Amino acid sequence: MEHTFLSPAKVNLFLKVVSRRPDGYHNLVSLVDPISLYDVLHVEEDLAGRVITEDDCKLLPQGPANTIYRAIMALKERYGVKRGVRVMVEKRIPIGAGLGGPSSNAAVVIREMSRLWGLQTSIEDLVALGKLVGADVPLFLYGKTCIMRGIGDRITPAQVPFLWYVIVYPRFVLHTKEVYEGLKIVLTRSENDINLSDTFSSVSDIADLLENDLEQVAFRQCPGIKSIKERLLQAGALGSLMSGSGSSVFGVFENEGGAREALQKVRDLGSVFIAHSLEEEGKDGDYRSQDLPR
Repeated sequence: MEHTFLSPAKVNLFLKVVSRRPDGYHNLVSLVDPISLYDVLHVEEDLAGRVITEDDCKLLPQGPANTIYRAIMALKERYGVKRGVRVMVEKRIPIGAGLGGPSSNAAVVIREMSRLWGLQTSIEDLVALGKLVGADVPLFLYGKTCIMRGIGDRITPAQVPFLWYVIVYPRFVLHTKEVYEGLKIVLTRSENDINLSDTFSSVSDIADLLENDLEQVAFRQCPGIKSIKERLLQAGALGSLMSGSGSSVFGVFENEGGAREALQKVRDLGSVFIAHSLEEEGKDGDYRSQDLPR
């Protein structure tokens, strides 16, 4: 029996880099909103006991370099599972775009394979496993709008209004490591120096908040990103920002009509998507996963 799960992307509405850690990671504070742009994961048992990962675009690495593979192996090793699994990814979230696709994929397989294999796990157990795979995995296990702190492993809930987005992926990859290495700000701040609310009542509040310390690095590496921001604002976005370490840029809109009108004006900039927040649960089904026998 095949099971199908949705794996959502995310955007960073606010991202401040606080300090560099001895292990090479950076401490940060970020407001993150999961959105209705999905990879689709098709999962079925492999009777030979193997862990096999595939994707329809032939873009993802194999073996330990693949977050899905690492997530499944971590779960198998932690709980002594001998069964195998094959995961086919319909890749819809662009790679190297700052939208969190690999981390989301890992979170989905950790949660859903735990359920399918009948493992007795708590959310704390799953988050601990997720941290072994990647810093952003815990936020997708949480599954709602949240504030990330530390390297992304400390999660607290946040409330934002229902937002519409137009996302432009300029069809080139920015590498996270290179973007962080290019930071020229003084990284000696404390989290306490960053006053970030956890409740926002209007779309204009979010538009006023938008900030990403990594943008200036990305602008130097690829000046076209700045022009995408400007085009989105000209198309009617209330605010625009690069997501994560790039290279995708999103515009924030109050309603679907405004977003769809803007979409037509920026189609020439690359791969363009329309999406929305996932806080209105049920709008597109259960966004955390859809278990659909095929």
